Amino acid sequence: MLSSLKIMKFLMVIMMMVIMKTVKNSIFNYSLIVLLLNLNLQKQDMGKMSYFLWGDDLSFWTFDLSVWIVFILIFSKINQPKIYNKCMFIMLVLLMLTFYSWNMMMFYLMFEISMIIILGVIMTWGYQPERVEAILFMVIMTVLTSLPFIISIMNNKNDLNFWNIQFMKINMWEYLSLMCVFMMKMPTMFLHMWLPKVHVESPVQGSMILAAVLLKMGSYGLIRATTINLQLNMKLEWLIMSFSLWTTLVMAMICLMQTDLKTMIAYSSVVHMTLVFAAITLNKTKSMMSSIYIMIGHGMCSAGLFYMTNIAYMNSKSRSIIINKGSFSMFPTAVAAWFFLCMGNSPMPPSINIMGEFFLFKSILNWSSDKTIVMLMMMIMFSSSLYSIFMFYIVTHGIFKKSMIKIKNFNSKSKNTSMLHMIPMLLISTNPDILII
Repeated sequence: MLSSLKIMKFLMVIMMMVIMKTVKNSIFNYSLIVLLLNLNLQKQDMGKMSYFLWGDDLSFWTFDLSVWIVFILIFSKINQPKIYNKCMFIMLVLLMLTFYSWNMMMFYLMFEISMIIILGVIMTWGYQPERVEAILFMVIMTVLTSLPFIISIMNNKNDLNFWNIQFMKINMWEYLSLMCVFMMKMPTMFLHMWLPKVHVESPVQGSMILAAVLLKMGSYGLIRATTINLQLNMKLEWLIMSFSLWTTLVMAMICLMQTDLKTMIAYSSVVHMTLVFAAITLNKTKSMMSSIYIMIGHGMCSAGLFYMTNIAYMNSKSRSIIINKGSFSMFPTAVAAWFFLCMGNSPMPPSINIMGEFFLFKSILNWSSDKTIVMLMMMIMFSSSLYSIFMFYIVTHGIFKKSMIKIKNFNSKSKNTSMLHMIPMLLISTNPDILII
């Protein structure tokens, strides 16, 4: 039965390749083959593609998120579609090699090469001259955090396999270099300065794949490396947790100060990823579950928010919250889509994000029930919900500007793309056990 199902999967792809002959559809077909390689590993404890590509449930779900986002991006209208589609397919292959490599050096190389594709997308399809400055900022921060990490890898070249990584003996400086390279890609506060700049200067396709997939690579690498030197991790636990909780509160307050929609969504990504950093640091079963829930939910939610922001920008020619006041109020479908995405970012039910944050706060309370920690978590929950509610209220209520009277319709393509961002986030919440590692 199982073998016949696998044969049917490949027959369906071959039939689609015969029917579809355009460049865009051929890229879509190649991507489907990559997807089927991933589907054949579903719900196995450990699946093997080759002698160097191995994967588990964490690899499966992170790569599924990547495939879903890339499929959405392939069908977006853009200049130079042939080059763009090839870039998306190369990105998909690189992400497969990243999430299924079982060697830290291989993972790191694919990790950095995939950023080069994003640089190409920003430079080719970005339209503001400041994008060069933003890219230089990102490259410099990547180099600064990567060089110490490469040195620590070279010092431990015999223990780079994820199977025996727990036997790697590293000192405090090597441990900090390992943390910094993943914290910069998540990113956490003080290593996040490149993120708002890159999001503002990049096209919507670059922002979507950067927020949905590439920010999750830091979380993925940190989950893989949590077993390194657990004693040192326990010594620094109080420092890491206090840093994570306080900076999450500060970043939530900074979100309330923003007037640019893209910048607000970028800073909200920092809030969620810093919470994921705290969850991974605890290294408990419940906290790891919460980190996976937040990663998958935030990946779909943030990409959808960037897409809807681009629709508002195309209507008003501005990303300002004040100028876009009430821009979606004439279209009930757009209001409903913006509502679900903002509430997923908040998070509110029925999104999978709220389960992730509940599990996270429960793990933190199990770790410490100190009054300061409880107060911090209450303030974080309130402030992180407040900026999402503010973002929803301003764009969907009020009288819009006279310059926006000839507003374009929220067409069927926009509706379908918005729904494609919401469907996984809502459906997974009906059976979240499928994400458990």
